[in-house]
Amino acid sequence: MDQNGHKETENIEQQQKGNSSRVKMIGAGIGVVALAAIVILAVVFLHNPYISVPGDYRNIQAAIEAAEDGDEIVVQPGLYYEQLDFLGKDITVRSTDPEDPEVVAETVIDGRRRGSVVTFQNGEGENAVLKGFTIAGGTGTRDTLTHQYDGEEYVEDSYFGGGIYISGNSSPTITLNIIEGNEIEHDKSAGAGIAVLDNSSPRITANTIEYNSSFNGAGIYTWKSDPLIEDNILRENNARNYGGGMFIDFESNPGISGNNIYDNRSTSGGAIALFYANPLISGNTLNSNRAIWYGGGVSLFDANPTIENNDISNNSARNNGGGIALAEASSPDIINNTIMENYTEENGGGIAVLEGSEPNILDNIISDNVVLLGGGGIFIKESSPTVDGNNIVDNIVQHDGGGIAILSESSPLVVNNVIDNNTAGRMGGGAVVGENSSPVLEDNSISNNAAMASGGGFFVQQSNITLERNVLSDNKAQGGSGGGIILVANSTATIIDNEFTGNISVEFGGGLVAYDESQLDLKKNTFIANEAETGGAYIGFGEASIDISDPDDNTYQDNVPEDIEEDENDNNEDEN
Repeated sequence: MDQNGHKETENIEQQQKGNSSRVKMIGAGIGVVALAAIVILAVVFLHNPYISVPGDYRNIQAAIEAAEDGDEIVVQPGLYYEQLDFLGKDITVRSTDPEDPEVVAETVIDGRRRGSVVTFQNGEGENAVLKGFTIAGGTGTRDTLTHQYDGEEYVEDSYFGGGIYISGNSSPTITLNIIEGNEIEHDKSAGAGIAVLDNSSPRITANTIEYNSSFNGAGIYTWKSDPLIEDNILRENNARNYGGGMFIDFESNPGISGNNIYDNRSTSGGAIALFYANPLISGNTLNSNRAIWYGGGVSLFDANPTIENNDISNNSARNNGGGIALAEASSPDIINNTIMENYTEENGGGIAVLEGSEPNILDNIISDNVVLLGGGGIFIKESSPTVDGNNIVDNIVQHDGGGIAILSESSPLVVNNVIDNNTAGRMGGGAVVGENSSPVLEDNSISNNAAMASGGGFFVQQSNITLERNVLSDNKAQGGSGGGIILVANSTATIIDNEFTGNISVEFGGGLVAYDESQLDLKKNTFIANEAETGGAYIGFGEASIDISDPDDNTYQDNVPEDIEEDENDNNEDEN
């Protein structure tokens, strides 16, 4: 073989060796990749997102510490003496069957009075879920809440969240639990059942929160937070200060809907108390709650919530608002609620509007409420609400103002209401107006009200009242004067384009009567079938001044006695 042939053979052999090396390298690479894949798969298969307690871990907290985001910890029925912290993890911790009340009742986490039973304080999100437990025996976590209000700094250093403590911008889901028997004894404590603090927004749904006790917000307490509180039962919780069922505190704006809140107790706000907060309170039932000072059902202090479509019934307060009390310049929208059969000894069987408040009270049924002193349906003091489109019916006051009491420099706008069949033990079956107040009443139906003394429809004392386009019919002053209206003590009234029909007084003024230097501007009204001993349509006494157009543009028909000319004998007496 020549030299060239020998070299060609060598080249071929080198190429074959090189190809063999490359094959070995490729094979080795494939082996490494395969091994890595096997390791990854092993890790995946080794991590089980379904963790059982006590099967995999003896206690719940150990399982939480071992869990990763997305894991589910399922706890068998039993009694677990623990305090849990979710540690910022978005995991589900649940009983075996959260939909079964027996399983929930038998799967108990008891805090042994050593602090909060369950804690979320590390920014947990909505995928951090606590579901289907009985949470009991909690005494809260110490915290300091600081805020500025009205130019002053307020510091609340106490214990919060006996059953569940939520803070630090956390937003877990709390559902289908029984939260009961948690108690915080410290002054200024709050949220024996649940406390929601510091910009947190949890979903609190379908829980039963009962038999909890703290200074404020025995069932639920919120501070600077916006939780969703929906479809829960809150019952027989006891707050020594504000909010037996819940206290919505400083700059909180939660959604509160579909809850059944009953048999709770507090000093103010038997069911719900609000301070400097603007929640939406919608579609709840507030029944048989009790308070001492403000709001058997709801109390508001410098708060502007929307309260709509709720049933607020059978609640009681010793003073100020058997159903709802508003104070400290509150201006809520109170819309389309049923507010009935509530009771207080003083100031507003249904609603008390106090201390510079300016609510919109719209389209509610306010009925069958009872009070001893002041406003069977609504009591208004030093305030200027708008009262529009309500049915204010069948309310009872032992003293004055069966339907409404308007006192102490109040200036409400009262329009388009039905004020019917209310009863006063003394004055003002439909309403009493006094103490330099200036209400405007337009387009109302004021009928079938009764006062045992005077003012079947209205009793007005030392005030200025404007009535336009109202119908006053079948009201009765059963023991005195003014079947429709009585004005006394330097009152003034502009009464234009109203209808007075079928009102009855046993003394003077079937339609209306003015006494004591009162001034009456009476134009374009209709007086039909009103009845009194004297002055079937109207009459004035005691230097009362009645201004009538010339010619008279009022209409008179079938009043008893019949209308007569002015009596020229004495006392500047006008009689018709």
